[in-house]
Amino acid sequence: MQRGKPTNRLLDYWLGTPLLNLLATFRPRHNPPADFQRIGVLCSPALGDTLIFSGPLQDLRAACPEAHITHICMKPNLAAAEIIPGADARLLINLTTPAATIKAIRSQRFDLLLDFSSWQRLTAFYTLLSGAKFTVGFHSPGQHRSRGYDRVVDHTRDRHELENLRALLPGSGLFPHLSTLHAPAVTIPAGPDPLADEHDVVLFHPWASGQNSWLREWAEPNWIALAHRLARPGTLFVITGAPSDLPRTAPFVALMQAAGLRCAPFISPDGFISLTRLIRRARLVVSVNTGVMHLAAIAGAPTVSLNGPTAEHRWGARGLHAANVQPADGSGGYLHLGFEFNGQPEDIINRITVDQVAAACAALETPESAQIPEAAR
Repeated sequence: MQRGKPTNRLLDYWLGTPLLNLLATFRPRHNPPADFQRIGVLCSPALGDTLIFSGPLQDLRAACPEAHITHICMKPNLAAAEIIPGADARLLINLTTPAATIKAIRSQRFDLLLDFSSWQRLTAFYTLLSGAKFTVGFHSPGQHRSRGYDRVVDHTRDRHELENLRALLPGSGLFPHLSTLHAPAVTIPAGPDPLADEHDVVLFHPWASGQNSWLREWAEPNWIALAHRLARPGTLFVITGAPSDLPRTAPFVALMQAAGLRCAPFISPDGFISLTRLIRRARLVVSVNTGVMHLAAIAGAPTVSLNGPTAEHRWGARGLHAANVQPADGSGGYLHLGFEFNGQPEDIINRITVDQVAAACAALETPESAQIPEAAR
């Protein structure tokens, strides 16, 4: 169930809420078993959410080193699930086929099932019917989804999603030592580097996804002006996107080239694997707040995130070399779960100036600019 499909979300709310709560009425809450040998984890199908989830997944691995951990994932977040460490296995499900999904999850015979999603009734429904000995999930105000869990943890709007997800472990009775908390991470197999002959790559990711994605996209003239500020002799600006973004990427590359800039598109042929290799070679990554931004920050690239309607304190870039830019007038940052657009201004992202972004990029290119990850402060 994706944030970007309003019809599905409405069905999830208006149909899922009464069904879930009716079934929860007849299910007694269980006490945790003495030991967790088989653990299932389920998170939001969004790519960025899944990448953030990699930190708590590693924490779970450290807390339960002998357990068999299965990451229940979906087609929309499979590319991210394939490159995050911590799980022993993945179970691919389809949220829209209830009978097959329930059968697949029940076949795992989980001792513990952790639902790291924050608002979907459908994932709570599957957790309820999972047959797991003990289940834990979030109470998110206004989402009416928490009655079916054996134990509930508060999901709040005043902390970054990484910290929300991390809170589910103590709520499960698992207490990783603070010194062992992991930053989100990705692992990819060795292989050839894309654009290996290029020695100065600056990566731009201008495209967002999901509901009202255009409200999170910076105007094309701003990108071109920024590129002129960042260009050095021989710099190649690489415009990344999903295959579905190609109809927009190609004309934008042409505009960059017409402005006298070296520019090329890049559509990864293998999910996030080649893209991660390219990101790790980039001098800079500048991105709107979306999954590729989180990938770049987690992969360790100098990353600047453009946060318009997206709240930095909830969804901002987190990494050793990450910076967040938001409008200087303090506006924006109203997105909490990702769909709170009603009644909000539509020009927030373009209140971010080229000067602001160029300054953030310049700061990242100095050694003293490295951030300490928030989890380690």
